[in-house]
Amino acid sequence: MSEHDYPELTEVAPDTEMAALDAAVPAQPAAVPPEGAVLELVERGHRLALALPVFAWPCAIGRAATADLVLTDISIAPEHVRLHRSGDGQYEIEVLDSINGIWLGKRHYSAGERCTWTPGTRLILGRGVQLALRTTAQPLAPTQRWRPFSRAQGLLTAFALVALALLAALETWLGATETGTMARQLPSMLLWLFGGLLVWSLLWSLMGKLFTGATAFWRHVCIASVGMVTTALVGKLLSASAFALSIPLLSRFDSSVAIALLVVVLWFHLRAATQVGSRTLAIAMLSLLVLGVGAKLGLQWQSQKRLGDGLYMSNLLPPQWRMAPTVPVDRFVQDTDAIRQQLQTRSQLEKDEDEDGAEEDSGLD
Repeated sequence: MSEHDYPELTEVAPDTEMAALDAAVPAQPAAVPPEGAVLELVERGHRLALALPVFAWPCAIGRAATADLVLTDISIAPEHVRLHRSGDGQYEIEVLDSINGIWLGKRHYSAGERCTWTPGTRLILGRGVQLALRTTAQPLAPTQRWRPFSRAQGLLTAFALVALALLAALETWLGATETGTMARQLPSMLLWLFGGLLVWSLLWSLMGKLFTGATAFWRHVCIASVGMVTTALVGKLLSASAFALSIPLLSRFDSSVAIALLVVVLWFHLRAATQVGSRTLAIAMLSLLVLGVGAKLGLQWQSQKRLGDGLYMSNLLPPQWRMAPTVPVDRFVQDTDAIRQQLQTRSQLEKDEDEDGAEEDSGLD
């Protein structure tokens, strides 16, 4: 008997045998990574200095060389605490023979006490060594894109520095009253301008090194120089627009606009020098802006009985820039009468206040 007489034996039997073998061999479960934790040593509240994955329990923390996590702070005992993992996945801290104990949240634990450590709560050992706990089962935060100082930012910084020098030269030229004044005053003005910019950027770089571990010096130079140029140009634009369109309101609040731009610049500096969230920084800067501008306008109203400190047409511009229609003479006279009445009222109020103050002083004598 050959295989040609029974073709089904050769065509079907091999597949059937393989299926039977697959059914007999149990399926291997997928490899599951062991569950553990990561101890994170945090410096200055935000900067991560060290991360130690832990998969063997218990885990000893202290200054001794035999500890699983060795810390060098002198306020920490050789065996300060021991971290346990219970069967239900809880993490317990056993305070060993330590003088200073630990702080977990707002509660202090001394030697011999035990407590449960919930991931997300800071553990403080000794005189301020902070540890954070993160389990391996917790999802990781998305990877952030690293943006180095690019060529475009370098060109923007160079353009802003050149613009600052040109603006300083223009201000010196406009304020010159004698021949040779610009040649004498411009070098010192540029020295103060770029020297102040350098010191400002260095201070922010030191702050970034302290809180993030990176200086980002040229980034701070870019932020400061672009902010200075933007503030100067916006101020000039508001003054020119107020003159051209005959809208005094634009020039009266130019200082408030400058304060708002300064707050924006500070927000960019803080984002580059700290690890605080952008939303938290925005809320803090917005609160600072409201308080600053409100206090400034309140003091301005108290001293001069008007909002805003910029005077309309304090700088005379070329008449060709005037776009507003010409005001008739009768209306101009009426407006001057209204201004005269306001000045007289303010003068009378100041006179009454002086007389009241003199009477109070004489009464005290």
